[in-house]
Amino acid sequence: MEGMASCLAAIMFIATPVSAAAQELEAPAGDARPPEVTLIEQPAPATDRVVVSAGITGVGQYISRGVVFSTAPSVQPYVSLRIKLPELTGGVVTDASVFVGTWNSIQNGAPGLNQRNDGPIPGWYESDVYAGAAVELDNRWTVSAAYYRYISPANSFAGYNDFEIIVGFDDSDLWDDVLPLANFTLSPALRVVQEAGQPLRDDALYIQPSITPSFNIGRDQSVLVAIPISAGFSDSFYRGVRGGTKDFGFLRTGLSLSTKPIEGADWLSINGGFDLWLLNDRVANGLDSTEVVGRLGLSVSL
Repeated sequence: MEGMASCLAAIMFIATPVSAAAQELEAPAGDARPPEVTLIEQPAPATDRVVVSAGITGVGQYISRGVVFSTAPSVQPYVSLRIKLPELTGGVVTDASVFVGTWNSIQNGAPGLNQRNDGPIPGWYESDVYAGAAVELDNRWTVSAAYYRYISPANSFAGYNDFEIIVGFDDSDLWDDVLPLANFTLSPALRVVQEAGQPLRDDALYIQPSITPSFNIGRDQSVLVAIPISAGFSDSFYRGVRGGTKDFGFLRTGLSLSTKPIEGADWLSINGGFDLWLLNDRVANGLDSTEVVGRLGLSVSL
């Protein structure tokens, strides 16, 4: 895994360095999963009762909720299992499923920011396990609820929990014959997270509204272009540079391209792009006011 981290680090050339004024960090925020690999709130294909998804992404540095947690290039593998529950559908409920999974962040060496790296597995900064359920309502609304447990095999932070709800809206049919873009959608969503068991500060409530404009291009419309746009707000997560807390943390956008590289192998996809973070410079986030982070990954779904 360390060799893979070194290889992907060379690819992440557009990642910018973090500022020297890094805060003393107590735990990651656990939302670094980009839209193209965040599978837990997506319904499984209609013909598959059980879906196993896995993937790995390389990033120039680990930023989550507008705060840096690792200055080193990282690889972030994940695996998830989703089971559809057609027995629960009927009426307004048009889909239902449960899911479990794990998401991880690993770097080749110490994470930086004076964080510890002396645990049983140095370099394995974060390992998340999660479980939850999702329902689709009227073929348009998706609601998922999940429990997350965050731990650090490298002993870089103390473990804690998150309880998460995501509400999404499928607006794809609203744009038919309106825009000259294939399969255009805005995919509006609202993410609400309540922390539990934070060891070094009060548990925070985090709110993230987002839209992800996307459309297909290329021969046979084989490339998906996505422009994720999100903002982060919290009651106490964002600590001020001069004390206190701030309500607003960041505005995040960027560009993502994904495609299936092998004809007939619909189970395999590759993705790449960058994240542009526009950050609140009154927050002690360990970053400059603007950061660009590159990413490259692949995923499989069986």
